[in-house]
Amino acid sequence: MTTELGQFPIMPTCRTLLALLALSTASSAEVVVVRQFGFYFSPREIVIEPGDSVQWIWSSGSHTVTEGTDGVVNGNELFHSPLTSAVPSFTFAFTPAFLAQHPMPGGRYDYFCAVHAMIGMNGVVRVANPAPGTIFCSGDGSGTPCPCGNVSPASVGCLNSVNNGGRLRTLGTASVGADSLELWASGPPEGSNVIFFQGSSTLAGGAGVAFGDGLRCAGGTLMRLGLQPISFGWARYPAPGDPPISVRGAVPPGSTRHYQAWYFDSPGTCGAPAPSWTNGYSIVWQ
Repeated sequence: MTTELGQFPIMPTCRTLLALLALSTASSAEVVVVRQFGFYFSPREIVIEPGDSVQWIWSSGSHTVTEGTDGVVNGNELFHSPLTSAVPSFTFAFTPAFLAQHPMPGGRYDYFCAVHAMIGMNGVVRVANPAPGTIFCSGDGSGTPCPCGNVSPASVGCLNSVNNGGRLRTLGTASVGADSLELWASGPPEGSNVIFFQGSSTLAGGAGVAFGDGLRCAGGTLMRLGLQPISFGWARYPAPGDPPISVRGAVPPGSTRHYQAWYFDSPGTCGAPAPSWTNGYSIVWQ
């Protein structure tokens, strides 16, 4: 059903509204890739939002992606697929309908490889529902161009030397009185160190400025929160024993703070080894 420019719009049917809603949800959803390397998944733990999908990619051997924690396929799993040369990828959508029908405490969905569960081949998908803040300053071409054409295909940082974009997401509650906020980074090379930091403002109106092999996004008064190594494809702050973000960052209630993580990328993407960056993430603290 169409309308002419200048005429009153025709009221869409319920079916049309549902189709438009589905299209809008699909267009904003993210597909997060988890790769199988040897006997582990990388990133082993990820944070997504409702409507996002996870795609597992095979590289060698014979494996499965099986929801649960018991290491046994019993037919009651929420999702299950082989991950082999014959089935080299498996994608599962964590739709709002699925999440409502199968809620898990803390939005945590564990999974394992049924062939290698006994040696610890497992992973976790955590769904931030609702997400505590807003992504900004991605290296996807929507803002400042990446330094050497190393544009990323998603809302993450500019591509690095392992062809990933640094991905920053958050989980928990951003409340000074009950702070459970966590920053989660994935995408930097395995074993590299990631420095999480906080800024009081954004750079270039949130578009970021080129620096090293990526984009600096957070500016103003900067505070280093902590350093964590990338292990099994991911890192987070705070780790056990670290102070909460609101304490470490001296955050007052009602303020907005902007977060990012940087890492040293070697051999580098644009030439010599250089700093690279995740996307930015803005939080309004309660």
